[in-house]
Amino acid sequence: MKRFSIALAITLIISCLSSCHKVEYGGLTGKILHKKYNPALNINRIRDNEPEQVSDTLKIDLDEDGSHDLKLYFFYEQVCIEAANDWELSVTTDGYMNTLNWWNRDYRVLWGHLVPICVRHSVDEGYCYGWLDCYSTLGSEGQVDVIRFYFRETGYCTCPNYPLKWGEK
Repeated sequence: MKRFSIALAITLIISCLSSCHKVEYGGLTGKILHKKYNPALNINRIRDNEPEQVSDTLKIDLDEDGSHDLKLYFFYEQVCIEAANDWELSVTTDGYMNTLNWWNRDYRVLWGHLVPICVRHSVDEGYCYGWLDCYSTLGSEGQVDVIRFYFRETGYCTCPNYPLKWGEK
């Protein structure tokens, strides 16, 4: 009886966890793909007066289809987030991505600057939305300044046109 109770409890917990990420909107069903990076993924660039050098690059697969959807790299002292084909980036002030007025294929983040970054992916039925939790800092290593860009968390909803809010999991 004890084994049955434990097995039942585990089954209920697993089914609850899997149903927590399912969403429906406009007659379509999908799920919210959430990733938390611990430790945070990061790229670094030495801040100096030298010409642009090769620096770190980070590639992210938001929709878990095996392809790189975003590429993060330094352009001099700015982090550039570049979206792949059919992907776009924006920022939000109210947290809702489907109310944004402009979208671009790339976005530049200044160090010390943090904004809610949103993504959308063009699909046959409309757009799928996602979000990025990241920030940039200026630190020091010995005699040189280092710009560090940290990528902490992502969310992406596979249900087209679902009004995903920044930070929703």
